[in-house]
Amino acid sequence: MIKVTIADVIPQQKEDTEVHAVVLWDEAGCQILPIWVGSWEAESIALGLSDVSLPRPMTYNFMAKLLEAAGAELEEVRIEVLKDFTFYAVAKLRSADNVREVDARPSDAIALALHMNSPIYVAQELLEHYGVDIPAQGKNQLGKGLDSLREKREKQKRKHEQWLRTAQSRPEEAKEKAYQELSAFLLGSE
Repeated sequence: MIKVTIADVIPQQKEDTEVHAVVLWDEAGCQILPIWVGSWEAESIALGLSDVSLPRPMTYNFMAKLLEAAGAELEEVRIEVLKDFTFYAVAKLRSADNVREVDARPSDAIALALHMNSPIYVAQELLEHYGVDIPAQGKNQLGKGLDSLREKREKQKRKHEQWLRTAQSRPEEAKEKAYQELSAFLLGSE
């Protein structure tokens, strides 16, 4: 197993769907391994990499706190195999003298590892077959995807803050607009 870090989360548009590649970096071997994940999982990983504080715990914060409250720790995450175009991961948990390995989607395991400061490993065979060699200086180019997600999050935040200001200054108007939008969506008349 090769220890990796998360170098980037890159959004891409595929047909009508936005997908993301979580880019794992093997610094010693100067290789990257992209793992395709959904938008929600990518955002959770990107948030875990940033210093953004949220007013309420997100799912992986909650999961980390649950494990902590139960006296368990996430020793490591391993991405072990690729079958039928799907990566498989294992989360190794320890509680006192008990060690259990739990099957997990790589995106979930990676996000939880970020929140628990646990190491992430990739099977050497995966890096050999699916890793992409890049020169060490190429790592400087990684991070642009995170910047893009950060800008998108800031835009959404500004839009939400504007909506809150409108809702606070004209609550009845905001409530009526929200009901109209919900009705249009539910009735398919958007």
